[in-house]
Amino acid sequence: MKIAVCDDDQKDLTVIENLLKEYDSNMNHCISVFSNADDFLDACKSNKFDIALLDIEMKGTNGYEAARLLSLNNNHPLMIFVTNSMAYSLKGYGLVFRYITKPVALNTLSDVMDAAIREVSANSFLFTVDGNSHVVKMDDIYYFEVYNHITVLHTIDETFSIRSTLKEVMSRLPHGYFGMPHKSYIVNFKHIKTATSTGIRLTNGFSVPVSRRKIKDFNKLFYLYLGR
Repeated sequence: MKIAVCDDDQKDLTVIENLLKEYDSNMNHCISVFSNADDFLDACKSNKFDIALLDIEMKGTNGYEAARLLSLNNNHPLMIFVTNSMAYSLKGYGLVFRYITKPVALNTLSDVMDAAIREVSANSFLFTVDGNSHVVKMDDIYYFEVYNHITVLHTIDETFSIRSTLKEVMSRLPHGYFGMPHKSYIVNFKHIKTATSTGIRLTNGFSVPVSRRKIKDFNKLFYLYLGR
């Protein structure tokens, strides 16, 4: 997981960073720190953070404003406010995942991080490539395909070759949101633009074939998805 911490108080920033490192003693996560919201927002343009801990009361762009701006993008991190005051609690309702009050204690941070990671993982596809762990949001997945006996994952930003069969991949995806129109493909229902009896066109312009053997079961799942 990629975790960002943003706080304009250097002392608080260091405390939270050190607590996160203590929490993540096995160094499973990548932690980035920012001393102002503008630098954090700039970094979000080129980095996909999974979780962000934001101080609310910062000079210039504050944490609430930064969270509001990020929420306009569907691909925003799960956000947690770290604050001295709960004055923004009502405004932040529905915008952020949790609140942590200062001074931050390790047990409180650990409980919130456990919950945040569970939340992100439930909506993400986790896999390993060459010993490196990757986390991709379900909504960012266009499709999987088998190519030269290798399963290839196509996302909004990148393409990955993973060591897993399509059957194994399908078992790890949320039921009702993905389907197999063909033995060599799994598609994300969210990204289907048009569908006919012979082919599917995705929102990225790619066309996926539909097989006669798969069309009945595929259409059943797809229509259930559309009726949610």
